[in-house]
Amino acid sequence: MKTPIRILLVGCGRMALGHASGLESLGELGVIIAGVDPSEDARNNLKTQYGVSTTFDNLDDALANVKADAAIIAVPNFLHRDYTIACLERGLHTLIEKPMALTLADVDDMIATAEAKGKLLMSGQSQRFSTTIRQVKKLLEEKAVGKIRHVIHRRLGSGRGGDENSWFACQELSGGILPGIGVHSLDVLLWWIDEKAVSVSAIVQNIDPHPDIDIEDEVSLIATTESNAILNCALSFHHRAGTEWTVMGDEGVIHLNGTSGPLLLNSKEQHIPETVHLAGEPTIHLEFLTAIRDNRPLAQASAQDVRKTMALIFAAMKSGKTGKTVSVSR
Repeated sequence: MKTPIRILLVGCGRMALGHASGLESLGELGVIIAGVDPSEDARNNLKTQYGVSTTFDNLDDALANVKADAAIIAVPNFLHRDYTIACLERGLHTLIEKPMALTLADVDDMIATAEAKGKLLMSGQSQRFSTTIRQVKKLLEEKAVGKIRHVIHRRLGSGRGGDENSWFACQELSGGILPGIGVHSLDVLLWWIDEKAVSVSAIVQNIDPHPDIDIEDEVSLIATTESNAILNCALSFHHRAGTEWTVMGDEGVIHLNGTSGPLLLNSKEQHIPETVHLAGEPTIHLEFLTAIRDNRPLAQASAQDVRKTMALIFAAMKSGKTGKTVSVSR
């Protein structure tokens, strides 16, 4: 048995504990050797629940005193760029929670640092590892619906994810609805279709404003891809109608409710084994850690691959502000 990969967990909140749970399920492949969080309560939760005895209240002290192989970063979105670059600069392979960062320039800085240091940088696009999402990907690779013409996605009623005291409720700190939840939806769509978006037109609104919550609550966007396929996506913190996906090709249609099915292919129901999708879903950690262990590139969700998702996110945000169709950065 090889020596476990030593992991620095940056952030000890709810998302970080999900990662800790996922890592624990992998046995001795990886071990958290230290945690970082400014909150004493959060650090104590990590100690109590997962037996991590070494913790720090700031990243600089952790990097100076801990000999780790990798970092998993689960902190508020506005900190992603600086924390990621700090870990990469210290020679740590890094898994950063979604969204990678709040500007495309920051994303590019993170990728450039990873490449300069020869380290893996993985984005936490965990929905790619959902059993049913992967099954749709396989069907599309097998041309089950022929050439993809149009994809429609609705994610309705997930809630804003916090009250006025939450960093997520602040546009400047979280980035808003598109980086916050749209990043999962658009990443899956682009992964399925295996193309970059070329242009996007978006309506981004806050139709139910709150005096202390300034993130948007409604998005509708249409994007076109390199093959002129259409991506149609609606995001809402209202309605409580759930999530659905429809992929239309020139030879058939796939329809999926949620991320665990049932899945319909050309109106014939296919039952997929149910999967529970959590922030700490083990398979994303398995990919990250085995890539480190085997000294190989990431097979999924590398920062370089997810850049196209982030480029679409930021183009959609610009379109929402300007009211114009926006070209997506190459």
